[in-house]
Amino acid sequence: MLQKRDVPAQYFAEGLTILNDRIYQLTWQTQKGFVYDLQTFKPLDEFSYQGEGWGLTHDESFLILSDGTNRIRFLDPQNFAVKRTISVFDRGMPLSALNEIEFIKGVIYANVWQTDQIVQVDPETGKILGWINLAGLLRRAGDQPVDAEAVLNGIAYDDAYDRLFITGKLWPKLFEIRLKSK
Repeated sequence: MLQKRDVPAQYFAEGLTILNDRIYQLTWQTQKGFVYDLQTFKPLDEFSYQGEGWGLTHDESFLILSDGTNRIRFLDPQNFAVKRTISVFDRGMPLSALNEIEFIKGVIYANVWQTDQIVQVDPETGKILGWINLAGLLRRAGDQPVDAEAVLNGIAYDDAYDRLFITGKLWPKLFEIRLKSK
């Protein structure tokens, strides 16, 4: 059975993750998040955070939030307090525009907005562990981007089957990819 829960019109829904039978959802610029019951989608709670909400994932203990900067915050899922923050730098410069994020096997994967790149980040230090270059993925599948906004923008991981899915804003396809070491 499919379910749907509309977000009130004044909010632009962004990052979303599921932790402990709860759905946590960010909004882009209104600094408000929502918590829903996983089974019923019934609203359970609301929370506030500083800055914009771009991406949301979790590890075993914390919600992990990206806000379009080079900072990634770890929030307590009970009271939404920031427990710690890491900063991501590339060759000494802040790596800004960290967007959609996913926590996969102990590593944060973050799409860098307006690029075809996903960066792999150590969640303890913010150190870059690697890059995934997805340049031309949509074109290689026989599709042309429909406009300048048709950019890489989605990462999802299926841990039950160890599968990584990639998509983009305005993309007509969802891709299952396998990573191999260079």
